[in-house]
Amino acid sequence: METNLTPETNPNQLLSADQVAERLGISIALAYRLMKSGELPTVRFIGSVRVLETDLESFIQAHKSE
Repeated sequence: METNLTPETNPNQLLSADQVAERLGISIALAYRLMKSGELPTVRFIGSVRVLETDLESFIQAHKSE
């Protein structure tokens, strides 16, 4: 599976909904819906919800059209 990770990108980086929305070019509300529905896997701790960089890349690859 090919990813768009760059040398500066940490594959274990946790992204906020704002960052997910920016990277996908969608609204923050839609990013939260994807995260809440489980379509985009999340990490939850101390009241925060984040997405692993690698999970976002997997999500992008899974939704990529040929």
